[in-house]
Amino acid sequence: MDETRYRVREFGDSDYEGVAAIENTLDPQQPTSVETLRHSVESARRIYNIDFIVVTRHSSGTVVGYGVLFDMPGQSDPSRLWIDAGVLPGCQREGIGSCIYDNLAAEAGKRGATALRCTVKEDSLAGRTFLASRGFVERRRSWRSSLDVASADTSELQRLIRGVSAGGIEITTLAREGADDPEVLRKVYELDALAGKDEPHVGVPTPIPFDEFRRYFWEGPNVLLDAWFLAKAGNRYVGITYAARELAQPEVLQQYFTGTHPDYRRRKIALTLKMVLLDYAKQKGFARIETNNDSLNLPMWTLNQRLGFRRLRVRIHLERELAGVPTGPDSVPG
Repeated sequence: MDETRYRVREFGDSDYEGVAAIENTLDPQQPTSVETLRHSVESARRIYNIDFIVVTRHSSGTVVGYGVLFDMPGQSDPSRLWIDAGVLPGCQREGIGSCIYDNLAAEAGKRGATALRCTVKEDSLAGRTFLASRGFVERRRSWRSSLDVASADTSELQRLIRGVSAGGIEITTLAREGADDPEVLRKVYELDALAGKDEPHVGVPTPIPFDEFRRYFWEGPNVLLDAWFLAKAGNRYVGITYAARELAQPEVLQQYFTGTHPDYRRRKIALTLKMVLLDYAKQKGFARIETNNDSLNLPMWTLNQRLGFRRLRVRIHLERELAGVPTGPDSVPG
């Protein structure tokens, strides 16, 4: 990288717009708003040791690249840290990506990390080459999937609701139960943490602390409290699915997590909740529902396919052991 043209510095509050612009240029199919980025970073900074750097032009101060080193929320493994980076297309192949990576790898070493983890788009040849040259190897894959709401079949919904009702299960929402009730919020949080333990994880399953969970999911700019659907047995929450709206993609309902209490599985609760959310999307006029699926969680992918979700784009998850792996030639991650 030409240090007479560019400088590396710590990320600052004025950089959100520049980083969001890079992310949206590199991945226009899944845009993020400045408000969402700010909320995500500020929420994570409260509890996770994040190192965030940017590369700017000396002449204008414009952000042309960024890099982040962090411990993955919900999957804590301090010895194996995650990195994320991006460089504006017009500034690629100038050594900026290499500079960002070298800075993050050096910081990871100072923090005692033994490995780095990251993801790259399957169709990014430059990104895959960059990472392969630095010793990264594939561990698994995940993909973004989408469901066309207008054409989706919800004819099974009432039958499913009757079925779970016969077993003493009521379908409700966080908005109806009381999103301002600390006891309700705590019970929903505890169900989410319990149900999430059985999801496939690469790191150690580590529930996000309650206060941070509340800030991130219930106080953010994208929150939809009536899109938090719950299955309730008496006073006990036993199933959950929830979604939000991204400000930069208002026609898309972003579904996050679906889970069931271990004592209440194999009763079609997850399917019912997903179908209820689909009906909600129809009622609210969303064009699509999008979600992420992991190659380690094929049962959920099978369920999503049954509902009509189709794969959009794939990300490869990679890992590199830090000891004894030489750095590669200059390139730029995509």
